[in-house]
Amino acid sequence: MSKKDVKVGIIGTGFMGKGHAIGYQMFDIEIGMFASRSIENAKAVANEFNVERWTDDWRKLVSDPEIDCVDITAPNHLHYEMAMACIEAKKPFLIEKPLAMNTKEAQEIVDAANKNGVMAVYGENMRYKPALVRIKQIIDEGGLGDIIMLRSNEIHNGPFHSDWFWDAELAGGGATIDMGIHGLYTLEWIMGSKVKRVYAEMDVLKWDEYCKNGSEDTAAVILRFENGGIAELLISWAITGGMDVRLEVFGKEGTAYVSTTHDAGGLRVHSHPGYGKSLEELSSLKPHVVSTKGWSFPSPNDELQQGHAYEVKHFIDCVKGKDEPKSTLEDGLRALVLVEAIYESARTGKAVEVS
Repeated sequence: MSKKDVKVGIIGTGFMGKGHAIGYQMFDIEIGMFASRSIENAKAVANEFNVERWTDDWRKLVSDPEIDCVDITAPNHLHYEMAMACIEAKKPFLIEKPLAMNTKEAQEIVDAANKNGVMAVYGENMRYKPALVRIKQIIDEGGLGDIIMLRSNEIHNGPFHSDWFWDAELAGGGATIDMGIHGLYTLEWIMGSKVKRVYAEMDVLKWDEYCKNGSEDTAAVILRFENGGIAELLISWAITGGMDVRLEVFGKEGTAYVSTTHDAGGLRVHSHPGYGKSLEELSSLKPHVVSTKGWSFPSPNDELQQGHAYEVKHFIDCVKGKDEPKSTLEDGLRALVLVEAIYESARTGKAVEVS
């Protein structure tokens, strides 16, 4: 098979849809079509990436015979319907986190995909971040000994690039299902053990005017693992200074500190006037941005550094039969099991045992 044997269709033309498109083109993978609820957005993004076809009906993309596989980057409340349509059409799909709005929907997706033999990759970019992949290799080589404790940060100043994130009825929750879900996957992967118990505190600490229908902007979680390990996970949309994603790993014979945002790109810049796009323009295009006046930490290449490009390449490798999914639908379901346990703990004020 040549590199261009597979045509992928991308549903969604926002921040993540564009990020995935950059990744596909980095690896010379052909994008066959974009779908967006706005025909103007679909056309504009298709033109931006020199893609000849676009539509405002995602169902046409899924059913199109020229589209071999589908990349779902739409809002959370649409994931279930889109995933089930891909399964019905027997088309492999990549689905951004979260897998669905809740575990009920997620379980139905998993069951349907397995029953119909449809390959799918769960879009968890943490599994493909080079820094995290490397620290996992070091752990598996015995470099830190048995892992006994982890601490994870998943914080930024809020999803101002897209209003639906703030509404729990459209997103399934707030910062926990948006940011915390990354940390939950990472903690189980790095610990090499399942979480057995969670205790959580959460609230709206900053963005009362934005959080809707019960969404939260901050949560703090303590997790206990089946192997006896302990972890702390801090989740927030209420912290200034740009995105701050860090992992601290403590083993019996070693320690590791991993920053995949501020320090990961190797650049630290101080500028009096600032540079590039204004903060207002940047905030409308992508999440977790910060002013370039004063100190900033520009990334040489976000798509590679954050793992999205490697994620989409892996998806296409799986479509071609060259690899098996490293992040599965079952992983997406598991992450939602943990998310729901955290919400239950915060609601009841008690620790929750995880099945």
